[in-house]
Amino acid sequence: MKRLITGIKNLDYILGGGIPAYSLNIISGSPGSGKTIFVQNIIFNNARNGLKSLYLTTISESQLKMVRHLQDFEFFSDDLLGDRVIYGDLGAVLRRQGASEGLDYLTQMIKEHLPNIVVIDSVKVIRDLFPDEKTFRSFIFELAAVLSIWEITAFLVGEYEEQELTRLSEFAIADGIFHLYGQEEKRFQKRYMRVLKMRGTSFQHGEHLFQIGPVGIKVYPRMRPEGEELRYDVKLGRKEFGICGLDEMLCGGLLEGTITLISGATGTGKTMFALKFLLEGAEKGERGIFLSFEEPVDQLQNTARCLGWEIDKYLAEGQLEIKFISPVELDVDKHAFEILDMIGEKKVERLVIDSISSFESSVTDIQKYRDYLWAIGQQLRRRHVTTILTVLNEDLFSPLIVSRAQLSLITDNIIILRYVEDNSSIRKVLGVLKTRGSDHDKSLREYEFSPEGINVLGRLDKADMLK
Repeated sequence: MKRLITGIKNLDYILGGGIPAYSLNIISGSPGSGKTIFVQNIIFNNARNGLKSLYLTTISESQLKMVRHLQDFEFFSDDLLGDRVIYGDLGAVLRRQGASEGLDYLTQMIKEHLPNIVVIDSVKVIRDLFPDEKTFRSFIFELAAVLSIWEITAFLVGEYEEQELTRLSEFAIADGIFHLYGQEEKRFQKRYMRVLKMRGTSFQHGEHLFQIGPVGIKVYPRMRPEGEELRYDVKLGRKEFGICGLDEMLCGGLLEGTITLISGATGTGKTMFALKFLLEGAEKGERGIFLSFEEPVDQLQNTARCLGWEIDKYLAEGQLEIKFISPVELDVDKHAFEILDMIGEKKVERLVIDSISSFESSVTDIQKYRDYLWAIGQQLRRRHVTTILTVLNEDLFSPLIVSRAQLSLITDNIIILRYVEDNSSIRKVLGVLKTRGSDHDKSLREYEFSPEGINVLGRLDKADMLK
């Protein structure tokens, strides 16, 4: 099937390669949802590839005003105006001369310019020019017939609420329907897109986040572990921490491509265990990424130096990358896709997210948070990325609580770090609670931090120390 490539980041992926050529598509949404920028982004991207677009307004918005609103976007280019992007005013003809003359004007413009793409913005405004639904329906069907005669991909833009999409006549003629909408959250506004219909091709259903920025539109497809995406090869290789006692407890390290949860109270060293795992990989030539939601990069570097680790060397060589992300500004909908982009681009084999607890605090919808973790977990397994998630246990001397968010359900391995009291002193102990597909040491062992790194000591000698 021939397709129109939109050129919008990740949109063609959602559409299975692009919009079917010569289709009639409706871009719907409330005011401010991004409809006009969305379609302008598509036509300018295609203009750079040699395709011609005819953009017809129905609200008498001047070309000068339209261009002024687009000048700050990178996709816009003055050089394409009048040649590859042509503007016209269909609304003035419809208001002064009627529907028949309006269709004649459209036909004449198509004959004169021979465009590959035609946009009518806004088709909803045309409704007000007709006395009743029957007359408008007749016009819209004739409009569709005119467009179908030519080899044109058409876009009809309109300010429609979601409940109108199933009952208005213009949606019956559409081959594709894109619905854009926004949601107000406490910290910022979010914009979403759903592809409700696309004849002749498969596409990704559901809610996809998109953002409007200097480059134009960026789409972040929802994570969807379905069908083939739930299948992945299991590898039997091991990824070591480089901490002798811990690797022994894990029977040689973590199985490749698994997800490990390190749970512990504040100060137990979750971050340092996870960072040491990446440094061990870097020493073996494996690339790793550390995503921190708590400690800035400089602080992590200083702590690693105090433990005698050569972190600066691996950062300079590009074997290790540390990214600090403020949980206040975190957007869970786009974050997952950005992680997978980084992993693919840098060929990452080891990943740390520190901590999932900070991540959780930034999400208002706990179900969305759990769905995110499940989906990204499946994607990471498919890519054979060995991953560590750290999580805070807020009870310093609690029983063996792993997490209050049921994160253990999505993980393959669980390592617990905790404090115990012994003769009026505080000691740190670790244990391996779970390793999927592998045996592990069931004992609890004391550990300490020293200028030489992390030392795992002997077994816990008193069972009643677990209170």
